[in-house]
Amino acid sequence: MSDRSTLAAPQQLPVKTVRAALAVSILLVLAGLVLFYQATRFAQRAHSNNQRALSVEVGAHECTPSSLSVLAGPAVFNIHNTSDRAVEWEILDGVMVIEERENIAPGFTQSLSVDLAPGNYAITCGLLSNPRGSLVVTPAADAAAKPATLSTVDFIGPLSEYRVYLGIHAAGLASAAKSLSSSIQAADLAAARDAYATAHAEYARIAPVAALFADLDHRIDAPALYFDKGAQDPAFSGFYRIAYGLYGQGDTTGLKPVADKLAADIAALSTRIDALSMQPAQLANLAVRHAEQVRDRLAADVKTPYAKDSGTQFEATLDGIREISDLLTPLLKTDPSLGKALADNFSQLDATLKKLAASANGSPIAVSTNNTLSGQINALIDSLRRVNPALGLEHNASSS
Repeated sequence: MSDRSTLAAPQQLPVKTVRAALAVSILLVLAGLVLFYQATRFAQRAHSNNQRALSVEVGAHECTPSSLSVLAGPAVFNIHNTSDRAVEWEILDGVMVIEERENIAPGFTQSLSVDLAPGNYAITCGLLSNPRGSLVVTPAADAAAKPATLSTVDFIGPLSEYRVYLGIHAAGLASAAKSLSSSIQAADLAAARDAYATAHAEYARIAPVAALFADLDHRIDAPALYFDKGAQDPAFSGFYRIAYGLYGQGDTTGLKPVADKLAADIAALSTRIDALSMQPAQLANLAVRHAEQVRDRLAADVKTPYAKDSGTQFEATLDGIREISDLLTPLLKTDPSLGKALADNFSQLDATLKKLAASANGSPIAVSTNNTLSGQINALIDSLRRVNPALGLEHNASSS
């Protein structure tokens, strides 16, 4: 029989050590729960974001899919060009352009981010002669309006002044269009070219708003590459068709009906602009959208190869965007650094355009200058995108 008294008694851990171990265990459990919660929330957000990201293929004759559906609010469209020529993709509310991507090169994909309001929209699919698709935007269950830091009264001045700006340049556009038609009728090539340059520059100044009206903009200012048969397409019209005659062919023959139709479309545009009701958030949104269009055209090197007015057009376009920026800058009291950033963006662009004017002598923009302008316009876009958040304005995709 063994002597139990000779066995070693089990050692007991100190109380402090036990408590410390217990505390560590509890912390590990809590940390695991926190990590699980965060991972779950991340997965939920990722799932939600994936639901709002759609891929679209633009082929030679149609979009795939041609019918889309998405929840209201922020959405991303990844547009892949499967055709053999550059295409554009637009979201339309009736004739009003909500958002677009131009000059998507063959085989390339461009992303378009937009904040969509509920409704039924149309989408253009590449060439303007292609059938349109549809986009249904349904209300989001968790939609909530963001409070504005400024009242509507604060925007009365900028909105009113911008309407005056639009009115002045719309009148200048109409006058120059009439001069263009008269010069073409008189077969005065030099006068017609001068009137064309003046009218096209005036259109560029009001293009942020003019581009909202897809039907008129397509007739007034669509390049030949957007038509199935290029410059020979019967639907090819407006400024680029006239430039093809005045510069590409060096002749006014056959341009009178085109110039008369352009003048009529410009008159219709003026009427629509006069009737347009604009909301505060639209000002910065229009500036961003048009700056993006300029960037896309620069990236695709889209210009009139015969008119040689690219520099003048870019300067006039910049004037139209700058007008909006100048009107909103005084309201950026909570973010004065943004006002300085915008001023710097325009100063850099002005310096590049000044060098361009001194050296180009009417020639198309050189590749190196094109690249410089693309980088500077991208910096401007980044600044413009910060304007509405700084003003406390919720992005509103609706332009009606």
